Amino acid sequence: MLDENLIANILSLTLFFVSLFIALRAFYLYFQARSRRVFILALSMGMIALTAIAGFAGDNITSINLNVDWFNYIGQTVSFLFILLSFARNADDYQRGLIRWHIIISALLLILLLLAPVLPDFPDPAVTKTVLSGSRSLICAVIFFHYIIAFTTKETRFSLLMAGAFLLLSAGYLVILPKYYSTANTTLNLTLIDHTGDITRVCGLILLLVAVLLG
Repeated sequence: MLDENLIANILSLTLFFVSLFIALRAFYLYFQARSRRVFILALSMGMIALTAIAGFAGDNITSINLNVDWFNYIGQTVSFLFILLSFARNADDYQRGLIRWHIIISALLLILLLLAPVLPDFPDPAVTKTVLSGSRSLICAVIFFHYIIAFTTKETRFSLLMAGAFLLLSAGYLVILPKYYSTANTTLNLTLIDHTGDITRVCGLILLLVAVLLG
């Protein structure tokens, strides 16, 4: 009989490897072009890759209690936020300062990962998780609109692919919101919601990978 977590594990590992490949590709492009915005994308996707593998570990390591929710939710929210902030201004001083803060906050987020065995659960998890997951969806939606505006200004394949990627990412986080606050969901419904959201996000990341490879 198949492990009941098999699909979740496959999705987590897919999220990890796709995010990691995007991060490595973006770092490569950064060292080629020295674009600070690309560095922020690379660091953000590297952090998202870590949240994916942390989630996999939290689901499968039973010998100790690993509360990786703090790292996963906050890490992903902060990563997408820095991608969004990188569009605010093109000035070198702004971009350098943003990278500096991104590195500092990313290091602090790693402390949350190291503290996973002793961290308590979220206070009022229904509200906390809804807000954090909703924030991820909102930020990705704003990034989507940024690329749509960029596409209407200058019709490039990169802008179109990036818009599609962040639309799927936003939808993936939006889909899973009911599981946090709805009391009417059965275990089957919760699993279906989780898998639908994960698959949608995987599709978004694959489209993002295509954009980075072709961009």
